[in-house]
Amino acid sequence: MDKFDYNQPNTRERLAARRRARTAPARARGAAATRPGPRRAVSSWVSSGRLVSLLLLIAGLGGLMYAATAPRFTVQTIDVNGTQAMNANVVADLAGAQGQSIWLVDTDQIVARLKTNAYIENARASLTLPDRLTITVSERRPELRWQSGSTLYLIDASGRVLDSDSTAPMTTTLVIEDSSGRALKPNDIVDSDALLLGRVLSLRLPAELGLQPSHIGWNTDRHMYITTADNRTIIFGTSDNLDEKLAVLGTVLHNDTAFTMLDLRPSTPFYRNDTTATPPPEATAQP
Repeated sequence: MDKFDYNQPNTRERLAARRRARTAPARARGAAATRPGPRRAVSSWVSSGRLVSLLLLIAGLGGLMYAATAPRFTVQTIDVNGTQAMNANVVADLAGAQGQSIWLVDTDQIVARLKTNAYIENARASLTLPDRLTITVSERRPELRWQSGSTLYLIDASGRVLDSDSTAPMTTTLVIEDSSGRALKPNDIVDSDALLLGRVLSLRLPAELGLQPSHIGWNTDRHMYITTADNRTIIFGTSDNLDEKLAVLGTVLHNDTAFTMLDLRPSTPFYRNDTTATPPPEATAQP
């Protein structure tokens, strides 16, 4: 018999393929049958901790939303400490925090707003949950009064204008009159040398020379000057060489020199006497 070359059928592999084709649907049905049900899935989430983590996340987000929006966490109470000249309610209003969410309040901005007031030199602000703001201020103290025109202003030691003063000054309060009549407003600065010289003169003139000024004035031309009870004017200018100026004034007063104006500013002080001498009475003719 002749031998013919032909492809030998791979019978074993073909049979195996047919068996796999028959058993594949059965395996798919078995896999579907072994998928966990809802109860088993929930049980798996609980046992693995994923369900607890999810619940904690939801609770945390809810808590944050409540804290951010609840009226309980808005500024309701403002405590103000350290005020003496100022009204505490004015300070609280200036803070501008009433009713704001306590999480959004910026204490640095509150301090900056407070320090725009001329009375407030330093300030601190702090928050306390759930609804309290505490403010502590350090006030500038009025040292004297500065009069310009018909208005009195309260001035601190640095020369800063604090406010206008509608109250009548006490007799012991130093008042410097600005004869220029310029209008001032809080936080303006007046001549600090005039403040210093005004204080010194109000103390040294009575103590050292027995001279009580009836008026202490200032203007841009003369700077500091005083008037006496008998309407004499003494010009000091600035505080430079004050001891020498007081020595010259003492000599003039000691010698009973008649003058209506004494200028102590030049290196050689000078005076003027504008008083008109009273003529002697005319003799009466004898009959």
